[in-house]
Amino acid sequence: MIKNKGRIVWGIFISVTFIVLLLIRLEFFEKRPEPTAAVTATGTKMPQDTWMSIYQKTNKIGYVHRTFTERAGGFHFQEQAVLQINTMGVTQALSLTTEGDLNPDMTISSFNFELQSSLFRFNVRGIVAKNKLVLYTGKQGSLQKNEIPLKEIPHLSGGIYDAAFSGKMSVDEVRLFNIFDPSTLGMRSVRVARKADEIIPIMGKRVMTQKYCADFMGAENCAWLNKEGDVLKEKGIIGLSLEKSSPEKARAGIMREGAIDFTEIAAISVAAKIAEPAQLKALRVKISGIDRQPLFLHGGRQSRQKDILTITRESFDTQSAGTGNLPENFAAFLKPTGLIQSSHPEITAQLRKIVQSTDTPKQKAVRIIEWVFRNIEKKPVLSVPSALETLKNKAGDCNEHAVLTAALLRAAGIPAQIETGVVYLRGKFYYHAWNIAYLDGWVTADTVFNQLPADVTHIRMVRGDGAEQLDLLGVIGKLNIEILEQVK
Repeated sequence: MIKNKGRIVWGIFISVTFIVLLLIRLEFFEKRPEPTAAVTATGTKMPQDTWMSIYQKTNKIGYVHRTFTERAGGFHFQEQAVLQINTMGVTQALSLTTEGDLNPDMTISSFNFELQSSLFRFNVRGIVAKNKLVLYTGKQGSLQKNEIPLKEIPHLSGGIYDAAFSGKMSVDEVRLFNIFDPSTLGMRSVRVARKADEIIPIMGKRVMTQKYCADFMGAENCAWLNKEGDVLKEKGIIGLSLEKSSPEKARAGIMREGAIDFTEIAAISVAAKIAEPAQLKALRVKISGIDRQPLFLHGGRQSRQKDILTITRESFDTQSAGTGNLPENFAAFLKPTGLIQSSHPEITAQLRKIVQSTDTPKQKAVRIIEWVFRNIEKKPVLSVPSALETLKNKAGDCNEHAVLTAALLRAAGIPAQIETGVVYLRGKFYYHAWNIAYLDGWVTADTVFNQLPADVTHIRMVRGDGAEQLDLLGVIGKLNIEILEQVK
């Protein structure tokens, strides 16, 4: 059983950690509610046709091609990233394409984002209308519309550095940008600082550059821009970097086999071993390196005192009917979202095949978890996890399992959320996602491992519908775990 788990333990690493370097350039937005409140573009932004090579340390894993041209009333941009990514020994191709229009101050007017991998395709279109961001996700014929109210209209990620340059930020100046992440459909803030100018070697020449660093949830991404405002180089977490090159060099030499496994890079090694995680009643660990991160470590089955964290397995009686009563403020945990399409006819039709009308909420939950475990193939995928797409493809990693489970639970009238953090496997903790369902109290559930409740090596760091996963960006590479006690 443990050996098999090694092939199916997936975290949010690809959809969050890996893509973060690209998202800082590709997919974020900001603007003030009224045009007069936006950052004024006082610099000169020249047309661009830029190619960049993408590396993980010295390994070439892909390229980016970006065009940026002036149009009536603003600018038009298009950016495509093509990569080869190795996760848990499986190398897959990934394509990210973003296109849209910007206003003269580099704020967003409209955008279209598409992620294409070997198995999944995700598309989201957005347009800023008054004080709303109107989003359309999915394919023609089954589009899902969502509206996000805006206090500040979002800015495109590559536009963060464009705005910093065009706004003529001075050295040591810091500005805060509110951003929209299309891979989680969530809003966040990014703090951008202008650093001291640097001379760097690019394409055989030494170039004077302006350096900007974006602090995103504790994860730092830095970019070097030339005097025309072109991004020449970027460096992010876990050794990811981009560097300007010729079109021929950018497309050549991409490593397809033998590349470093991204999941292993992010894993946290521990000295003590856990032989049978499912048999433990409690786990006590020392956790460090993340004190300043906005994490949800204390609450529910987890108790934190300074740097000591205790996870206690919930008691859950599947035979008890329960009251079925829900707190009044739990309506949000039953609503469909852009990625958890619990009201979609295909989701509700599948639910009717899984549960019976006479089942209690607990019985429904057990049936749903068992069905997802047995019917969704456990395989690594590069995608933005969508419940509807997962149901159609019948495959995915922990993210796909979690969004589909949440959708089915909500469709059954059971409040559900997604938790993300780490889970133990063979001497390491891996980033992972699972669910929590309200069944006369919150109870964890993991459909990858068919656990209700989940074992105590599931250490929660964030909880929510997906956007909260971005809070983990500042954790990766910093988290340390020491196992102190295993209670059987």
